[in-house]
Amino acid sequence: MLIISTALLASAQISMSDSAKSTMTKRLPYQLFGRVRVIDGRTLEFLKDETVVRIAGYEASELGQVAQTDDFDWPVGQVARAWMILRTLRQDVNCAPLQFDANGIVLAHCFVGDTNLAASAISEGIGYAFNYPDEPGVPAYFDLERRARGLGFGVWSATGLAPPWQYRQSISVEPRNQRKTVDDPIGSLPLPPPADGGGMQRRTERSPT
Repeated sequence: MLIISTALLASAQISMSDSAKSTMTKRLPYQLFGRVRVIDGRTLEFLKDETVVRIAGYEASELGQVAQTDDFDWPVGQVARAWMILRTLRQDVNCAPLQFDANGIVLAHCFVGDTNLAASAISEGIGYAFNYPDEPGVPAYFDLERRARGLGFGVWSATGLAPPWQYRQSISVEPRNQRKTVDDPIGSLPLPPPADGGGMQRRTERSPT
């Protein structure tokens, strides 16, 4: 019995040690730069090291969502993904990480050249200005969204389209998340970090704050 108990204790200590080591060694990248694969309308994966990034302050419809405009059905989630593919295809994407989200995914502002991907998508009605609790919001994005909504662009042309955070709740994909309303004065848009001239992802890392 004593031998078995000792073995179990040793195994538990090793497991705890490995878990703690994994947590301690996980560092937020200082910058991500390079070619990407588009997972969905809001999520990118850098090809070089398979780092997955979710675009900060922005939400896009789920891939399976369908919208209706003037009695015409269209795949709003697939459109959002296709839009992101067209903007990033054969382009180096430059991301400035902010933090890890609740699922351990890197949350970042992302750019192609000087183009802010979230701001462009929101302006064209491709997606929504959005931030989950404990995630940074960008007040300027909400101003862009108001303009797109007023002009009836993209998702704002659809009748009865549920925003993605409500859609996920309805199909129980993930726990309910409340949208944060930003009432602060309109701020400036995030700016891209200096591009890596070699077109390679930076290896410099920083500890999560």
